[in-house]
Amino acid sequence: MTISAVSSSMLGLQRGYQSVNTATSNIARQTTVNDATARVGNDLPQEMVNLHVGQRSAEASVSSLRVADETLGTIIDLFA
Repeated sequence: MTISAVSSSMLGLQRGYQSVNTATSNIARQTTVNDATARVGNDLPQEMVNLHVGQRSAEASVSSLRVADETLGTIIDLFA
């Protein structure tokens, strides 16, 4: 059960990182390309929201990972 929590937390952390990475790339692209040649669907305010959502997702995953680590440590202490 704890191993599953660790795996889920790591997956969430990876997805959060990927979301932040994508948003920052899109923001950089948006700010370096003039409005006439900007890609359709690359909306700066939306990318800022995506950036913050990815950050909060990664932070939540780190919190879950800490709890799973503490739980695993407690289990090891009980049986040691």
